[in-house]
This record gives sequence, structure tokens and C-alpha cells, in this order.
Amino acid sequence: MPSPDVLQAAPFFCAHCAQERGADTLYLPGWSEEDWRQLLARARAVELEPNQVLIRRGLSEQSLYLVLSGALQVSARGSGGSLGALFREGPGALIGEIAFFDGGRRSATVWAVEPTRLLSLERQDVEAFAADHPQRGLQLVLALGRVLAFHVRRSEQRPAADSY
Repeated sequence: MPSPDVLQAAPFFCAHCAQERGADTLYLPGWSEEDWRQLLARARAVELEPNQVLIRRGLSEQSLYLVLSGALQVSARGSGGSLGALFREGPGALIGEIAFFDGGRRSATVWAVEPTRLLSLERQDVEAFAADHPQRGLQLVLALGRVLAFHVRRSEQRPAADSY
């Protein structure tokens, strides 16, 4: 049974994802709070302290993260060997979609820059949700793909020193 904290996130994501906020956020305008509860019932809560790493570049791990509160810094190894800041993400953001989709290694390192609360979904969680709710599952996968495409395009526009 999911924690009450996880299920209480449904109204936040329902409101956040119902508005067109740009290509870097999930856009699911037809979803009700109940749709979100059904998805998030499969999630687990994650809490990070400042400077705590959520994702390490190069590791094999496929969790998908939804940011409830706080802020995360996303960086990748630049051509000079230093970590280049790619971007900062806050409430409502989606993190980890590349490895979630392709099953490969993590392409960036992500850590909290302030106390941060997230929800974690595994690939099998999304697959089970899609099997139980095919129409909503398709909408979710398309929305995730939209964010993935935005993140890839955004990283392509970074200067070479900050690229993967």
C-alpha cells in the first residue's frame, strides 16, 4: 500500500500537468485526480537532503522520478572532464527518462540543491498502469516521450564543453 504522502501528490500533479507549461513538463490535461492516484499508487516516495545524489552518470538504473518539491541540479561530464551544469529542475519536473526508455546507463548526474521530495516509478510500474488503463497509459508514454525529446534537443543546443 502506498504511503499517504504518495497519494496526496495526485492533486499537485493533476493541477500541474493540466496546464501547458512548455515541452519540459508532462502535459496530461484530461487526467483526473483519480487517474493520478492510480498511477502514483505504484510509486515510492524519495527524500533527498542538499548535495545528496539521486542519479549517478554511468550507472545502470532505470527509475523515473517526478519532483514534488525542492530543486535538483543536472550535470554531465564535459569534454574537459569537469562536470558541466546542464540545468536545474524543480516541482513538477520529470527526471531520468532517457535510461527509463532505453534501459541504458544514466547520461547525467543529478543531485539535490535543497531538501527535495520525489516520487519514483519503475518501468514495470508504468507497464502495469498501461496494461490496466490502456488509454491513459498511451497518453502517459506520449507525454514522457515529449519531455524526453525536449531534453535531448536542449542538450544538443548546449556548448560543446557542457555536452555529454
